[in-house]
Amino acid sequence: MIKTKKKNEMLQILKEVAPWKKVGKLDARLRKAAEAVIEALPENLQKAARKAEINVLLTSDAAVQRMNHDFRGKKKPTNVLSFPQYTKREIVKESKARGPLFVGDIALAYQYVAAEAKREDKILLDHVAHLVIHGVLHLFGYDHLTEASAKKMEKLERKIMLSLCLPDPYAAPVVKTGKKKKASKKTR
Repeated sequence: MIKTKKKNEMLQILKEVAPWKKVGKLDARLRKAAEAVIEALPENLQKAARKAEINVLLTSDAAVQRMNHDFRGKKKPTNVLSFPQYTKREIVKESKARGPLFVGDIALAYQYVAAEAKREDKILLDHVAHLVIHGVLHLFGYDHLTEASAKKMEKLERKIMLSLCLPDPYAAPVVKTGKKKKASKKTR
């Protein structure tokens, strides 16, 4: 496992499986994505966010599936999981103390994320940046549990992606279906 964290940076990136280690420029892209989230947060959260520390675990489908089962009761992998330590109100209150504030963990499943990017014809680095943006927003109290909160979060994600000159993650994907099947005898 490779741990990378530069002095005074909010992200500690843990690359647990080999495929993540082969993705070039990944650490820099994730750090820029997290910094862009901070800049897009409302003023009352920005000060707290500047003191934030976040762990990003880049791992396998199997590991994320176990976490998804253990913490959410879902027996399947997913692309990204977030584990916030505080509510928005608690973050603001806790940030008044001295020193850094650990706000939570994010985990991404390589196989799931890579397959999703390929299927939706997205560049892997762009897709991972979006998922980290999504995860960091969860750590700062955003969610998509209701239609209204989902629209608010999606609008903010789009704004952050645009600020990074990255494509709209919610634009209709070009879904690749694979090889065309031959027509069966019944349909000829």
